[in-house]
Amino acid sequence: MRLLAAVILLFACSGCGLMGSKETPKADFDFGLYSTPSSLHASNSSRTDIVVYEITAPEWIDQTSMYYRLAYRNAANPMPYAQSQWVMSPAALLTQRLRANLSPSGPGEIRRVASDDPVAFYTLRSELVEFEQVFDQPDRSRGVLRLRATLEGRGMWAQHTFVIEKPAPTADAAGGVTALSQCAEELAVLIKQWAVASPPSVRDGADPETRGGRFRAVSGRGAQD
Repeated sequence: MRLLAAVILLFACSGCGLMGSKETPKADFDFGLYSTPSSLHASNSSRTDIVVYEITAPEWIDQTSMYYRLAYRNAANPMPYAQSQWVMSPAALLTQRLRANLSPSGPGEIRRVASDDPVAFYTLRSELVEFEQVFDQPDRSRGVLRLRATLEGRGMWAQHTFVIEKPAPTADAAGGVTALSQCAEELAVLIKQWAVASPPSVRDGADPETRGGRFRAVSGRGAQD
């Protein structure tokens, strides 16, 4: 009798092992395939290269959780999706995307830089302040990206906060991924335009307060806040 009970228990345990866990595995997302917006490579009289440093983020954003917010119910409560997440933190994903679209091309390239070199080199340091899907209604949401950027180079220092919103095509995690990926692509375009268009006005002695951000001419080793 004891032998029969042991055999039944063994088969029951084997059955549980074969069935596996009923919990659905999480779906992992990134920004999708890399694309090169044509506006990033529009012809200009001078070339601009931007060195992108690792983007920082608050601790609650700096993880793989994918956050959404119900603005129509409790806008002060960001919540993570239970079955969807990023493959790495949004700050790391955004750093990769900006480097792919903004950093100098040609790995291992060595270039001699002179004072009259038409190539403009800048460094970009950024903090990701907001990166989430906001539901204005149960069936309507948008991706929201807010990033504070500091640009330095060629005798200037500039700060600007970029706020980008894109409508989500569907009211779920996949829709949020699409919207936030579009936000990331547009950010690269806006930063490139910011770097190309604004610094010359500072070097020419124009008013340092512009609509594109806060600019300050610097000398010596760097800028003082």
